[in-house]
Amino acid sequence: MTSNEWRVSPILGVHDVRRTAEYYRDVLGFTLDPVDGIFQPRAEEPGGVYAIVKRSGVWVHFQIRRESLPKRVRATFERDVYLYVEDLDDLHAELQKRGALIIQPPHVAPHGIREMVVEDINGYRLAFGEIAP
Repeated sequence: MTSNEWRVSPILGVHDVRRTAEYYRDVLGFTLDPVDGIFQPRAEEPGGVYAIVKRSGVWVHFQIRRESLPKRVRATFERDVYLYVEDLDDLHAELQKRGALIIQPPHVAPHGIREMVVEDINGYRLAFGEIAP
């Protein structure tokens, strides 16, 4: 990465940091490093307060959300995180085998990018987009 490049890492608020990070590891294929992905658990919050998962240069952060969140009614096109990937079909097959909730299989979106959408255990929607060469 050069000094002029920017990167972004979403921070998603969740009630159970440990469960979420382990889901991303076990179902979505991210890594949960024992040093960089620290849960920072406390006795009163055994599920931890913060974690980071990584995959292919993408880092996703999870932060404890202690208050109740209202149930969202969402349109099908709403997404929370967009990840640009290569080999979308391979990723689709992998996530199917891992048991991910794929709410939109690979398709060409109206904006011209081939993508699929996955929903995690907290209701966050991750869109994986592949730009055709």
